[in-house]
Amino acid sequence: MSKTVMYATIGAIMVIVGFVLLGVFANASFGGIAAIVAAVAFGAAMLGLMSLLLTLVGAVRELTSTVRQLTDQAVPILSGLHETVSGLNTELARADAIVGSVQHISNQAAGLADILHTAVANPVIKAIAFATGTRAAMKAAKKV
Repeated sequence: MSKTVMYATIGAIMVIVGFVLLGVFANASFGGIAAIVAAVAFGAAMLGLMSLLLTLVGAVRELTSTVRQLTDQAVPILSGLHETVSGLNTELARADAIVGSVQHISNQAAGLADILHTAVANPVIKAIAFATGTRAAMKAAKKV
């Protein structure tokens, strides 16, 4: 319960007590005193509602101010983020081009290795086989 509502309630109770005492001493009827009590209670309730509404308006103003501050701070951050993402996209495009070049070089190196293997491996294998056969033939000729 806020202080304003509490003060309004205490004030209303004091006014009710004052009017009741005034009505009792002025010989007012019971219905008149009840009407006075109801009117003062209704007024106190309205004062409490106004206090609540004023508190709510203050909270809304504070929230609006906070949202403005957040917006003012977020716009430059988002602008910087946009620039960073644009730069990152440029760098990713460059890295993609580099990877494509490396893949092309790797494919050409693999093709060259296959050509060298075909060109060198078969003659070397035949030369080794010829040398081995010749050595075996020389050993057999020496024994005879």
